[in-house]
Amino acid sequence: MKTLISSDVRLLANLIQEGKVVVFPTETVYGIGASTRLESACLRVYEIKGRPKDNPLIAHFHSIESIAAVCELGDVGRALLERFSPGPLTLILPKKDKSLFPKELDTLAVRIPKSPVVREWIELSLGPVSAPSANLSGRPSLTKLSDVLRYFDGVVDGILIAEEPSFGIESTVVSLVGKTPVLLRPGSIESNELLKILPDLWIPGSGSQKETDSVPLSPGTKYKHYAPTARVILASKEEFEFSLKTMNESKSTAWIGFSFEEIELNEGNKLGNLHPIFKSDRFCFVSSNEDYASKLYAFFEACDFAGIDTIFCEVPKLGKGEEGLRNRLEKAISS
Repeated sequence: MKTLISSDVRLLANLIQEGKVVVFPTETVYGIGASTRLESACLRVYEIKGRPKDNPLIAHFHSIESIAAVCELGDVGRALLERFSPGPLTLILPKKDKSLFPKELDTLAVRIPKSPVVREWIELSLGPVSAPSANLSGRPSLTKLSDVLRYFDGVVDGILIAEEPSFGIESTVVSLVGKTPVLLRPGSIESNELLKILPDLWIPGSGSQKETDSVPLSPGTKYKHYAPTARVILASKEEFEFSLKTMNESKSTAWIGFSFEEIELNEGNKLGNLHPIFKSDRFCFVSSNEDYASKLYAFFEACDFAGIDTIFCEVPKLGKGEEGLRNRLEKAISS
């Protein structure tokens, strides 16, 4: 298959209207999308990814009004979108248009990407565009064009060239179906921000939802996600530093975290900056939780490509950006 790789939004929009599959960047991760109005096209997305058919797709819209035209938005939903969109927030809403994929569900997962280019493409596509993350099912989402090309050039009909993802983890997902709003997936928009608009927001504890007992309404809630082939170890600051101090010459282990600058190596001198040994591809220094999230999936992908067996991931710092990042790290180690 010849893949159209282009920044021309009209050409890529034509593909969506024709029932084709296109990979595109959002501010979170790359998505692999098809017209929400064409069931056969959406089913092809599942086939390409190897994705379970009961794992829903998120419908991407270009505006709040385009969502209100097909879903029961309500005052609360509108307030959330006006506060956090365009951006990394997905809402689960009751459908008004029952013809939208998936037809068997009375709800739709919706969001508005931050990129003006992507929103223009969606509008020209006569959207919405339904898309999960552009990866093979269960694997880390892709955040680099080079990785997208390696997996999907020759597999999908088109790849939209636009600004690469910067947030690095998937959107926050909130269900507004039922009497009580529920946080289904944490992300860059954190629960303490949502509580300002949703004071009755239910934030499930780890393992408190029996996700397999019902049909999931959102991606990222039922199946193993975000995991590289390598074994992931979530390490405290002390454990992370110890693993660095005791590392041997093996090239099969990698590290991502904050604490490289504080390590004393064999010469016994505390380093005021990164030692040259830490500047190889097996070591990824991060400066904040947001920086960590933006680099995590690309680092996982690079480690797998290099044949790394074990990845030490330092725990996130307390505070902003911790919630979604910790969720992805814990998902990566649970198998």
